[in-house]
Amino acid sequence: MSPSIKVFAIPAGWLKAWLQQLIPALGLEARQLLWGTFRGMLDALLFIFLGAGFLVGGRAYMNGEYALPRQTQTTVLKWAPIADNIARRADIPRESLLVIWFKENSMQAINPDLCTGIMGVYDLVRSGEYPCFPPGPISDSAVSQQLVIGALEFKKRCPDVTYFTQSPDTLKRCYLAYNAGVSAAERLDPDSSAYVMNNYDEAHTNMVYSDVELGTVQVTALGAWPAHLAIQSLILSQWDAEERPFPITLLDISSRLYDWGDFFFTKITDPDRDPYGALTFAAERNINNQTCIGEAHILGRLSQRPKISPVSESQILTQDLHGCEYGLPGLDISSQNNKTILRSPIPGHLTTYTDRWFNSAIRIENDEWIVWLLHPRSYLLKEGKVKSGQAVGVMGDIGNATGPHVHYSVYDKVNELFVDPRIFFP
Repeated sequence: MSPSIKVFAIPAGWLKAWLQQLIPALGLEARQLLWGTFRGMLDALLFIFLGAGFLVGGRAYMNGEYALPRQTQTTVLKWAPIADNIARRADIPRESLLVIWFKENSMQAINPDLCTGIMGVYDLVRSGEYPCFPPGPISDSAVSQQLVIGALEFKKRCPDVTYFTQSPDTLKRCYLAYNAGVSAAERLDPDSSAYVMNNYDEAHTNMVYSDVELGTVQVTALGAWPAHLAIQSLILSQWDAEERPFPITLLDISSRLYDWGDFFFTKITDPDRDPYGALTFAAERNINNQTCIGEAHILGRLSQRPKISPVSESQILTQDLHGCEYGLPGLDISSQNNKTILRSPIPGHLTTYTDRWFNSAIRIENDEWIVWLLHPRSYLLKEGKVKSGQAVGVMGDIGNATGPHVHYSVYDKVNELFVDPRIFFP
């Protein structure tokens, strides 16, 4: 080692030894510290995209009955991708966080004097679960952290709601539960709540509202439900257009980058993320005769991509890739438990049917992928939206099967071909 290298090696070794003593003394774990640093970098990147996007952004208007102030519309569009990401993780509707923020603090990044923060978490602060949120302006990072708190509390108070919930009655009751508490929502009618319904129509105008802090007041602002419709309409008009405005395109890209970074870092730090074990494949696979498969696309939303096995326990590969002869190439996976639960490998829309070979079938589709699970003995869901990992059926041998197993097929909608499901296993 040269003298110059030794000069740098000495302080480097000293610094390493110092950190090894300091981190445990502070009660930190190396993995947590690294994870927090990486998430901070991702947050910083995301907020850079947010700022850049809205420097070039123009006016955003809602085509609908309920008008939001122009500044509020700009804030909605700024935070929609972030709120959507948080809502997907908490499994609540994507508009809910913005509606709560709008109702509690007019979508301003300013903590009110009551210590309850922008999400109005009065009960959590009073109970000591969270300290006082210091009054005054807050950073985008602090806004994001409070949105996470609001999402978790919303899900806790309304556990039956999901990311795909659109039922007006369910959502109105959820908003009431968040604002007034679970017991109040069980005995009160949300249609009579000013917080929920004010300015929805002529029958719900200037309603009287009672609050633990404000007392009884007459409300003139939009209630949670009309605010939900307004925000939903605004987001849909921007995101679902054939040609999205440039700021929304940029924000969508930033959200995808955030998903990618989060997914890959989790894979690195927690390679055993699937608690049901890895599926064992032969060292040399004889699949050359399966000519109906192709290469899967690698770009796209990782949240849409298959990431887990459909078999929930003790999975066993009973037959490698096959099925080109009947147009549904895939793997046969069994289990030591012949009645094991089948789970959805992707989020999407689920349908069930019996094919022409009398195989019972579960089909799940999202924007980028379609998966099939054949031969279930029973369905746990008939049709509707599902999330990744959700129980959808029970393993069986219905149809052309010699024993309980699931035939698992994956179709790539982007490249328009079937792909080898093996690539989606650890």
